[in-house]
Amino acid sequence: MTKNVNAVVLCVVLAATMWLAGCGHYQCGTTFGNSTCSGSGKPGSGNISLTAFVYFVDPTASQMALEGLNVANSQTYASVSDFASPTVSVGADFNAMAVAQKKYLYLSSSLANLYAFSIDANTGALTALTGSPYAYVGDSLAVDPNGKFLFAGSAANIYSFPISSTDGSLGTPSSVPNNGLVPAQLVPDGLGKYLYVLTGSTITEFSYDPTTGALTNLGSIAPSMAMIASEPSGKYILGITGATAEVHTFGISSTTGSAGTLTELSTSATTLAPVSLAVDPNGTWVYTFNQSVFGSLATPQPMEGYTLSASGSLTALSTSPFTGLNAGMGLFDQSGEYLFTVAQLANSSIAEQFAYNIDTTSGAVFATLPSAGAAGNYVVTDAP
Repeated sequence: MTKNVNAVVLCVVLAATMWLAGCGHYQCGTTFGNSTCSGSGKPGSGNISLTAFVYFVDPTASQMALEGLNVANSQTYASVSDFASPTVSVGADFNAMAVAQKKYLYLSSSLANLYAFSIDANTGALTALTGSPYAYVGDSLAVDPNGKFLFAGSAANIYSFPISSTDGSLGTPSSVPNNGLVPAQLVPDGLGKYLYVLTGSTITEFSYDPTTGALTNLGSIAPSMAMIASEPSGKYILGITGATAEVHTFGISSTTGSAGTLTELSTSATTLAPVSLAVDPNGTWVYTFNQSVFGSLATPQPMEGYTLSASGSLTALSTSPFTGLNAGMGLFDQSGEYLFTVAQLANSSIAEQFAYNIDTTSGAVFATLPSAGAAGNYVVTDAP
């Protein structure tokens, strides 16, 4: 079963040498494309077999931009200079993006617009779907792992939209009240049964109907996580607090009467206190992203990598931490071969966008491609 990569909206503010800590969740700066600062890794060696697209949103200009891995067999990771941004609301605060079935991209804005686009497999160009934009606000978006439903969350409601398997258009949503809690994340489990809504202080648990997507509230827990992530077996949710050097593992109950509810099982120590994490689409590796804080400023620190066991515990990889690969966040493509990071390599003073290779045998991370430029909010997908 093909897994879908969903956007996790994190705030990354780029400065000359530092990242600003403690920024608002949705106010994220973006700069595009043509930076002259490149990574210390070597250019591609002619062996990239897949194509991936990385879409960015610039809320100040109401535009989107595209960077591509191996577009037109280029063997590079670079800005796609002829990408034409689709028309979006002027003055909108763009809250979140998500991709379904590797074919469709969804974008929510603060002006009660939910945009839907098809993705061109060769160029990454976006074409508005019939009915787009839809009149819904989504502070967070997520797609279930089977690509059947788009979830959109606001302080008022959590919506579940059926996604057409024919053209990606959205059907009439079902909804449940969210009791004024602004969702920082919407995270489906790995099998497409449950949805977890993170507000920072709580995680609210929902089941959803596999045919209609209708949501049922199962209750909530209060573990004060800063970020959570699912893994493909559907057994666990992983979380970080943003302040402690550990990753928390929550078990997803399969017991009748409590199915879908979370119970904390264990904590796994990390070297540094991670500010974000990513789980590879095959459920084998977990990577954490770190920064050191001095006053109000934060500097990226080396990434760390772990093996995810069948019991949900983490074991550090022998090559971790990855010295010189300093990153504050990262998103996988669906193949799990690349981790697209906002990163800062050794001897570089600028945090930029990199496509890091993942050794699928050992989990080691290495850089072979130069930077594609600086960036903030983004979503990743392999070509359809």
